[in-house]
Amino acid sequence: MDTVALTSQDGSHQAPPRGASGMTIVVLNDFCYVQGGGSRVAIDEAIGLAEAGANVIFIGAVGPPCEELLEAPLTVECLDQGELREVGKRPSVALQGLWNGEAGRRTREILRSLSPERTIVHLHGYTKALTTAPIRVASKLGFPIICTLHDFFVACPNGAFFDYRENRPCPRRAMSVSCVVARCDKRRHTHKLYRVVRAWLQKRRGRFPGAIHHFISLSQRSGVLLTPYLPRDARLYPLANAVIVPQNSSIHAAENRTLLYVGRLDREKGALLLAEVAHKLGRPATFVGDGPLRAEIEAIPGMTVTGWLSRGDVQRHLDTARCLVFPSLWYETFGLTVAEAAARGVPAIVSDITAAAERIVDGVTGWQFRSGDPGDLARCLERIDDDILVAKVGAACYRAFWTSARNAPQHIDDLAQIYQTVLRTEFPSAAN
Repeated sequence: MDTVALTSQDGSHQAPPRGASGMTIVVLNDFCYVQGGGSRVAIDEAIGLAEAGANVIFIGAVGPPCEELLEAPLTVECLDQGELREVGKRPSVALQGLWNGEAGRRTREILRSLSPERTIVHLHGYTKALTTAPIRVASKLGFPIICTLHDFFVACPNGAFFDYRENRPCPRRAMSVSCVVARCDKRRHTHKLYRVVRAWLQKRRGRFPGAIHHFISLSQRSGVLLTPYLPRDARLYPLANAVIVPQNSSIHAAENRTLLYVGRLDREKGALLLAEVAHKLGRPATFVGDGPLRAEIEAIPGMTVTGWLSRGDVQRHLDTARCLVFPSLWYETFGLTVAEAAARGVPAIVSDITAAAERIVDGVTGWQFRSGDPGDLARCLERIDDDILVAKVGAACYRAFWTSARNAPQHIDDLAQIYQTVLRTEFPSAAN
């Protein structure tokens, strides 16, 4: 396994991306709208590449396409299919979720008109509807493929390396006998077995991840965890998610009082842990997000749940926050909200096993606590009573973020450099 480091430009650089022009990028994603963090990245990158001059074709299974895609200078191929969570209404979705033959056929039609030497097939989300059928097609036709590792589905059947019954990271080797028989899924065991079958199909029939030799990792933690499951000759390209926020002056976090959580309200995200610890300390908290634990969290005195909000409204909540808490019990692959908070000068308290902890110097640019430990989380929450300390740490995390920040055009330029490296690697004679 090679880790490929690309030369970055100075953080103050504002020039538009140069390397995308002339390339064709076929983006593969479950959804043609923003359904989660992975889809947000897929759509933002597709639009950025198209605006930089690339010929972008966005293939998605589930529609309708969002306005951002429809208004961008790119081609959207929406299959208008269902997703797995609709299986109760549309039983046929269960078979489609194992192997999406229509997605494979449509991808073949599109790729046959393109040149492999000037085209990159970029896989983002595939577990909700698209499957790895398009990857089998692209591989057979000789197209270079790159996959962004938004989660751990490339190895783990439940996509998180997390035992939902034990409420802790899973120590088993993915797809081993102990993994297959483990009752570790958040739903019924039959759902876990379905995921095992899907993982077997993606490996055997979809040739995934074996057919892919290029992967984008969002953090060092996710790269280390997934490396044993990737092909031996695979190349790993570190590329953090772009944080699309303006560089305004830092807020004065010490003058605020809001304890803030942003994300899905689910057990593995640590949302209930935060609510219970905050309540015991007599501290109100605001939860921006939604999920299965919403009613349980709202029933705890002092806890406010807003539901999902627009990007602008999330920024407004950050502007009134004293501290962001990122208490996830699973590893995560990046932790975007921690970066967004730092960009405003809001310090964060993060679980020490998460990828977001890589960007926190404990006690300097934020605080780390032992994952799942309510006492250690309480210790960190008590630290933010000190106005002087909060002001100092908030200023430090703001400086650290903007010292190394990459804006959206720079992110697209970095991505284009990765694509060029992939093309040179796969077609060395064409590069000469």
